[in-house]
Order: sequence, then structure tokens, then C-alpha cells
Amino acid sequence: MDLTKYEKIFAQESGKYLKELEDLLMQVEKNLSNLGLWAEIHGKVHSIKGMARALSLNKISDLCHLMEEWCISFQQGKLMSSKAAVQTLFDGSELLGTLISKSGRLDSFGDQKAYDSLISLFQKIPPELSVTAPEPQPPPSPAYAQPMIKSIDYVRIRYSFIEELLGLTQEVQLLAKRFPSFSQDQMSSGLKNWVDHYTALMKVLYFQLTQLRLMPVGDFADMFRKSIRNMAKENDKNIDFEIIGGEIQADITLLERLREPLIHIFRNCIAHGIEPAEERTGKGKNAAGKITIEARSEKENLYIKIRDDGRGINKSPIMKYLQEKQNITDEEIADMSEEDIFDTILRTDFTSSLGATELSGRGIGMSVVAQSVDYLGGSLTISSKEDKGTEFSIKLPLSLSIIYAIIFSVGKYILAIPTLSINSIDRIDLSFAENPELYYDTRKLMGVTGEKSGYATVLSLRYTADNSAFTDGKSGLKLIVDNVIGNRPLMVLPVGELLSRIKLFSGIGIMENGDISILLDVDNLP
Repeated sequence: MDLTKYEKIFAQESGKYLKELEDLLMQVEKNLSNLGLWAEIHGKVHSIKGMARALSLNKISDLCHLMEEWCISFQQGKLMSSKAAVQTLFDGSELLGTLISKSGRLDSFGDQKAYDSLISLFQKIPPELSVTAPEPQPPPSPAYAQPMIKSIDYVRIRYSFIEELLGLTQEVQLLAKRFPSFSQDQMSSGLKNWVDHYTALMKVLYFQLTQLRLMPVGDFADMFRKSIRNMAKENDKNIDFEIIGGEIQADITLLERLREPLIHIFRNCIAHGIEPAEERTGKGKNAAGKITIEARSEKENLYIKIRDDGRGINKSPIMKYLQEKQNITDEEIADMSEEDIFDTILRTDFTSSLGATELSGRGIGMSVVAQSVDYLGGSLTISSKEDKGTEFSIKLPLSLSIIYAIIFSVGKYILAIPTLSINSIDRIDLSFAENPELYYDTRKLMGVTGEKSGYATVLSLRYTADNSAFTDGKSGLKLIVDNVIGNRPLMVLPVGELLSRIKLFSGIGIMENGDISILLDVDNLP
């Protein structure tokens, strides 16, 4: 029997279990006595073992069995776990990943040596665990023992396959546009209805397929958790990792190109930004450092900020560089903004002009990061405060995003404003409207003849016309529109060169039915 098909399914499912296993190990590393977490870890390892046994992948099932015995000892409270034991389980998880990718084969002497070493280690009592723990309360039953079958919520497919489907859909749409035009006499009403229905369905299909190209920034950031944990251990530091705005979605291609730049930034934060535990406690900080990644989308841009709560950037080497290498006087430096001073780190010759010890490593290779971001059409800025930390802010153009927006009509034009920018939608009599200076007639803006009078639909914005912050629930500018179509998901694409010159529109929106709307940039209303 050909097992290739089943081995692919095993690899996909096991990859999911390994990711969950590593997440659980990172959690239990901070709470070693949590028996519930050990039960979940046991369940993940047991699931991989069961599938491996079914395919006679003995090396995988044997390793899982020994890892499972450790987990049972910790889960039942027979032995006390330790960070050394968790690290060994991490090593076992990594080796499982290697074995699964090679269908259970050990192709090199190095792999075989690592396997034999881990097997030998797992056959012993876990390190630093010679003392039997007190009898605990009965732990929760392992996840695998529960007789509950979950429904399939997700399937894994190749990203290239999504691109192929999108390409085919675009070709079909182009063919539909080339469909010859016929008069009413030449085409029956039934055929015309069929063609119209078919065209509408293709637009909906393309809209739905395009959403498959999007990935939550939170899922993308989760990919760095293990790397951050490993780099922290290499530098003998404890670091918490926080994700803000993880629900923001961005094009997978864009995020993929950010992997290397972000790894470099994280490495700088861990190795040179965040202080050792003793130094931190001496400053009144938590012993564990913190790295935060925050995402937000605004207009047609994606903003990603990475900040640490470390020692900040020492300005002295920067000043020395500006004085000695750029011949800038003290007076000129005093007139420079904080942003300009820290942007000096991004210059290609900055690192080579000063020693690594003088820089303490901060800034090494940051020019490469800036170049990578610039290649994506974005920008990188740095801000820092002594003993408060450093923030790296990346601004990128969104090639594709999905937002909810209020769709409305003004004359023959269909416009949209992001739902988050709308405070309320009202129907009022303009004759008795208070504060008439706050009302903005969109008909004049779009060149539509005829002035609104009597009752009108009004969109109250959360933002004021001068681009200030949120107005805390108070009404800001009020747009007079013809009709509100509804709150709809929009696939937002950048405006073209011609519309971008007007600076009135922030994007082109495609609705689920394929119709087009233009996103109004309320911050730039004339």
C-alpha cells in the first residue's frame, strides 16, 4: 500500500501539534507546577506517537514514548519538573520536527548522534529530579483521553496554490469582459440573466479567494516566540513577549519579507537593549524584560512597532560619529531632532566607523534592516529613552487589506469611510441643525449639483477636521451624504498615481459583490 498520502497528512497534523507543544512548553517553563499544562503537553506528544505508530515510524514513536513518560511523571506529581527538564523536552520537540520532515529517517551521522543522545537522556530520571514531590490533587485527565471528536475548522494548503487560484480567477474575469455585446434582440433575457449572474459570482469568488492571502499579524508574531525564548536563554535573560493589534490582517507576501528584519531587531533588543536581571532589579524594574510588537493599519499603511523596556540607546557613540566622521558641529547637533539623531544608526558606514564594544552591539547591521524595509516601499524610524527602552517603528504600504467600512452614495458616486472612524449615523433636519460650521456637504466636494435641504443623512466622525485625536464620544465633523448603503467588508487596494495626487482618497475598495467604492480620506478634506 502506498503510504505517501498518509505521510503527508501525518506531517501536516504533526506540524500543528509540534507548534502547540512548543507554545505549551514556553508556558510551563514559567509555571513548572501547573499540572494542567503538563496534561496538555502529554496529550500533544501522545497524539504524535499514535499517528507515528500507525505508519510504523518507530524512531518517532519511540522518542515520543520516552518524552511521554517524563510528562506523565510531572503530570501526576511523582516528580518535580525543572527548567533543565523543559529544555530537554524542547530539544526532543526540535528533533521530532526533523524526523517528521524526513519521514522518520536519520540521514546524517549528526542526526543519529543527536537522536541516540536524547534517547539515552530520556531513559534516565529527569535532571535535578531526585526528590519525590508531595502527593498532589488528581490532575485533569489528558486531552487525548477525552472521548470528544472535534470538527475540522482549518485545513493547510500551500500559499502558491492560493496564488494559482487567484490567477485562474483573474483569467476567467478577463474572458468575461471580452464576452461580445449583443443587442436585446440577439440575446434572450434568460441568457442575459445567466451571464450577469455568472459575472457576479466570479467577482464574489475572487473577493473570497483574495482574503486567503491575508494573515493576522498575531499569527505572524507568534512565529517568533520560540526564537525570542531561545535568544533570551542564550543571553541568560528572562523576557516576556506581548502582541498588540494581532487581529490586524496583512498580505502574507509582505509579512514573509519582514521575517529577517524583525529577527534582527529582536536580537538587538535581547542582546543589547534589555539589561540582565540584577541590573534591572537595581533600577527598580521587573527582573524579566519585555518586548512588545504592536500593529495597526491606517489608511493604506501598515504600522508595526517593536519596543523593549531596556536601557535605551547610548547617544555618545552617535555624537562622536557625527562630529568625527560627518564633521558636524556641536551647535548643528543641538539643532537636530531626536529622530534625526537616532536615524544615524541606520547609515551604512555607522557600524564600521566605531568598535563593537563602544556601541555595545546596538545598531550593528541596522542599516541592512532599514534597506530591507526601504525595498518594501516602507520606512524605519527609531526612538529611545535612557532606562525606558527603545522603539523601532516600521511603516509599510498595504498592498492588500480587508476592513469594514460604511458605504454611502453621493450623487452617482459610491464612497466609503472606515467603520472605526464613524461615531454615529443620524437623520436630521438641516434647517434646525446646531453648530452648522461642523457640517460638510459632500455633494459640493464631489461636484454634484443641487444642495441638500430639509432632512438629510449625516455621518458623525470620531475624528475632527484638523486631524486631532479621538474626540471621546463627542461629535466631530459631520458629513452630509445622500444614502447609506450599509456596513460592509471591503478589500482595500492602494489608489493609483492619478488619484494619489488629489490627496482626497486613501484607497480603492472592492465590495463582496465586486462593486467599487472609493475610501474618503477624512483627514484631508479641503
